[in-house]
Order: sequence, then C-alpha cells, then structure tokens
Amino acid sequence: MTSRHTEAVKAAVKAGEGILSPAHQPLIILITELAEQMDAAGGESSTRLSAAYLSALKDLTRALASKATVNPGVDEIDELKAKRRRRVQGA
Repeated sequence: MTSRHTEAVKAAVKAGEGILSPAHQPLIILITELAEQMDAAGGESSTRLSAAYLSALKDLTRALASKATVNPGVDEIDELKAKRRRRVQGA
C-alpha cells in the first residue's frame, strides 16, 4: 500500500501552519482519514470516496487561500509599512 495521498495531505497541512486554526481541526481529521482510505483502496477507490476526498481537498485549499489573503504575512506587512514611510517622507 502506498501512502501518497496521506503524505500529500500531511505536506499541505504542514504548509498551512500559521494559517490553519483549531477551527480547521475537524477538516484536517476528515481529510486525513479520507487520504488513508484512498491509499488503502489503491487505484480502486469508489466514486463516492473519490468525490468526498476531492471535496475535502477543495475545502482545505479554500481555507488556506482565504486565510492567506485575509492575513498577509509579516513580510508583506513590513513591506507595506516601508512603502508608506517612503511615500510620507517623500511628500
């Protein structure tokens, strides 16, 4: 049994550290369990399992994208502050 789905989900969750909150924990548990089922099924996963897994992946992707745009990273905030300082000093 390969664990490519499980490993991919772990990598996505790890990439989302700092973006995902405890409120996302049920989604993370669900998607992890679905990934394990996909791995166990090999290439023979049911249509229902595949659809549930794809839906959960989309939810995770949306959560990561929305949080990333709503809460820009520290580097982005610092960059915006520096631009503003330069603009104020130049005026």
